[in-house]
Amino acid sequence: MRGCRSDSRRVGKANRAHHRPPTWAWRKERAFAHATLALALAAIAAGAVGAWAQSPMPQIWDVMPGTPVGDLPDEAFVDPACGTNGGPPGLPIGSFENFAKCRAESSGLREVWFRYDDELEYIARAARDADAVARSNAMVVLGQPVILSLLIDRAGLAQGYRIITDPHADEELRMYAYTVAIAFKARFGTDGWACDQLAPAEGETPITGIFVKERCRKVADGQEIVVESRYYYKPGQALLDPNTGLPTVNQFESSARMQTVAIDALRK
Repeated sequence: MRGCRSDSRRVGKANRAHHRPPTWAWRKERAFAHATLALALAAIAAGAVGAWAQSPMPQIWDVMPGTPVGDLPDEAFVDPACGTNGGPPGLPIGSFENFAKCRAESSGLREVWFRYDDELEYIARAARDADAVARSNAMVVLGQPVILSLLIDRAGLAQGYRIITDPHADEELRMYAYTVAIAFKARFGTDGWACDQLAPAEGETPITGIFVKERCRKVADGQEIVVESRYYYKPGQALLDPNTGLPTVNQFESSARMQTVAIDALRK
C-alpha cells in the first residue's frame, strides 16, 4: 500500500536513467549541493518543531523515558517487531509487552521497531485525495520517509527511541535526507551541541566537493541525544559508471538519524 512498487517499475526507472545524457548527471550532482541550504532554511521556516507538536495522533517523541510498555499507545503504534538499527523489521512480536523476544544491545536495551497506524492514509488514498494523503502520512519527517523504534530496558520501560531516514527512499528524495539532522537538533534547541566532524573512511569521497559525516551529542532533560548526518559517496560509488560512462542510479550515502536515551538507563 504505502511505498510499494513492482520490480518492473524499478527496472523501468533504471533504464530511463541510463538513457539520460551525461550532461544530466552533472546537473544532478550540482543539484545535490545547491538545494541543500534552501531545503534546510525552508525546514526551519516551516516550523518543524511546532508542526510535530501539533500532530493530533501520538508520536514517538511523546513517549517519555520510563513509560511502561503496557502504557504505549498500541492502537497508534502498530506491528511491533525486533528492530535492526535502521534496517527492515526483524522478528514480529505482536505486542510491545513481548519485547524480551528481541536481543539486547550492548547497552542492555532492546530495540522494538514499529510503524504508525495508517488507517487515515488508507482512507485518503481510497478517496484519491492527494492533500489528505500527505497530511495523513505520519511516517515522514520533513518529507523524508523514516524508520522508527523504541529502546526498552529489561524492566519493560521505554527509555528512548531512534528515528532514521529510510535508505530505500527514491533517489530524488533521499539525496536530501541528511538535512533532516537540522530539524532533529532544532527539536532540542540549537545551543549546547558538541559536534564532531568525522574523517572519511577509505574510499569515501565528497559529492561535488561536499562531504558530511557529523556526529552531534547533547544532554538535556535527563536524556542523551545523539544526531548523525551522512552525505558522500561510499567506496565504489560514483556519479558515473566507470565502465559505461552513464549516470548511476541511487549510488550515494545521504542519511540522518537521531537517538535519545535516558541517562539513568545508560548507567545501569
